[in-house]
Amino acid sequence: MARVRNLLGAIAAAAALTGLVAPAATADEVHALDKQKCADNVCLILFGSGYKVNKATVQGIGGVQGPAEYQFGYYAETGPTKTHEKICGGSGDGSNCVHQFSIGATYAKGIRVCGWVKRMDNQQIIGNPCITF
Repeated sequence: MARVRNLLGAIAAAAALTGLVAPAATADEVHALDKQKCADNVCLILFGSGYKVNKATVQGIGGVQGPAEYQFGYYAETGPTKTHEKICGGSGDGSNCVHQFSIGATYAKGIRVCGWVKRMDNQQIIGNPCITF
């Protein structure tokens, strides 16, 4: 019986320490981990809570050569397409080819959203990941 009490005490102490050591995640962080998709050389990361998207990040993750002009895009089946063009690339890993869109939309279940990166001089789409709610 004493062994069981000691074991339960150790488990309770470990659980309490875990709560103290690990900071609480915000809704944005939790949603970002849940709604992230990469395809080819592009990742789409959604930030928000539930079906609400506050912002979306579209990032080239390799295969982004340059420097060159690239178009970043965001599309949802129920909303307008958003695009942004800028010169990036040449970092070796594409890490400087990233754009964040402000979205501020709530989507219904089944709605599909996509992001893409396109090189403008040859119109090559280097990736087009999509997420369905």
